[in-house]
Amino acid sequence: MLLKTLWLDPGSRWHQLLVLNINPEPNYLSHILLVGLLTIFPPWLAEKVILTLYVVGFPLALRYLLRAGRPGTDWLAVLGFPLIYSALFVWGFYNFCLSLVLLLLVLGYWQRWTCNGKNSGIWGLAGLIILLYAANPLTYLVSGLLLGLLAIFQSPTKAGFAAFLRRTGWLLLAYLPTLPLLGWYFWQKGTATSAPAQHYGENFADWLHLEPLAYFGSAEGTYRWLVAGLILLALAGASWQLLRRQVQLKAVLPWATGTLLLLLAYIILPDAISGGSIIRPRWGLLSYLTILVALGALPWMPRLRLFLLGAGTIIAIIFLGFRFQKFASLQNGLAEYRSVSPYLTPGTTLLPLTYAQVTRMPNGQDVKTYISIFSHAASYLCIEKDVFNYDNYEANTEYFPLTWRPGCAPLLEAEQLPARLAPFLYQPHHAPTYLLLWGRQAAPAASTTNARQIANYINHFGYVLRFRSASGLLELYQRPF
Repeated sequence: MLLKTLWLDPGSRWHQLLVLNINPEPNYLSHILLVGLLTIFPPWLAEKVILTLYVVGFPLALRYLLRAGRPGTDWLAVLGFPLIYSALFVWGFYNFCLSLVLLLLVLGYWQRWTCNGKNSGIWGLAGLIILLYAANPLTYLVSGLLLGLLAIFQSPTKAGFAAFLRRTGWLLLAYLPTLPLLGWYFWQKGTATSAPAQHYGENFADWLHLEPLAYFGSAEGTYRWLVAGLILLALAGASWQLLRRQVQLKAVLPWATGTLLLLLAYIILPDAISGGSIIRPRWGLLSYLTILVALGALPWMPRLRLFLLGAGTIIAIIFLGFRFQKFASLQNGLAEYRSVSPYLTPGTTLLPLTYAQVTRMPNGQDVKTYISIFSHAASYLCIEKDVFNYDNYEANTEYFPLTWRPGCAPLLEAEQLPARLAPFLYQPHHAPTYLLLWGRQAAPAASTTNARQIANYINHFGYVLRFRSASGLLELYQRPF
């Protein structure tokens, strides 16, 4: 919503705090789509359209890729359904999720058109790769890796080195528009990483247990083991098929090699690279996809296919049912969070502050998740009520379409609970209309120094309590005028 306002209204007062990031960052796709959708739909529906593009597009794109590799193996797309609602989707990495759909389309397009000698399809491939770069740099790089492996292993034997050179030339031509942009990205962001990965054995065990799908803690471990067991069973069946039918390994090698490389990245590489964070689950999810595509490169006996299709459907429904039940358990807390909505006036400003990672819902149920449940819930309130949100996470990262102007980031040390206030908030014309405090009464603040600063801030500007939710988890303070 803010991006749309800043683009369409050059005179908006938010230009004093935010600036459009015109650099070609590879994280823009969902934002560009939302700007267009917001001209037609209300905010809640615009986001649902984006989510639908991913949830519906993921299995369809996987089916498209499987059919491009070997007709008649598209039933394996059923095994991909549990991968849709991964932790990355729940955490809100929409650009990465959309990039998975584009990656599958790129690989399928290559095998359907370019790989079959139809070099006229190179322009369609280049267009898909441009969209893929606009979605996520990691998936973009993985696409180059997998397409390179396909060019190496699937070149006709008789044509030999000449066919390899021709396909390599097509790939370079398709990636030519975006390679300079990728170089710029690494030049700007650098190659800084977090601490190197450790505990390689534990990482491998997490990969086997499909940890990238985890969100609701150990409670869903059994369901992930069901999905992992099904994939392992399919791999065992594929191995038996290879031995029994003496199928050529040529069709499987690029996907098997890609899987091994992605698994190695999952085990040993840091979890933050070049400005991106939570990288390991992404390696894992990408490797699971390459496993499914490798399975699709083989023929399947009718009975084995029927068994895997039925088992995959049942397990996908069970896993989805578990997730639905868990998400439903969060509605009570979300309803309490949204109960503040009638007290917000459009055109005002709000600063949300979280004091503790509250996992107990107002109904007394304790919900364990891997990230804070309501860390960005205030953003939805602000979009619904046309209120400016001072806690703009994306503006702090500097690789999304909006960034704070120098010295205008409202929260310092945002990882602390509560966060520390920036000095510019003490300027009367920048002091927010509302302060929204979450969890102050439920648990002691992790940072007592910051908590005292906020208490002094409330007294300094004379904020008054406007609303407290039924359980006391949520407090809204309003600045008098």
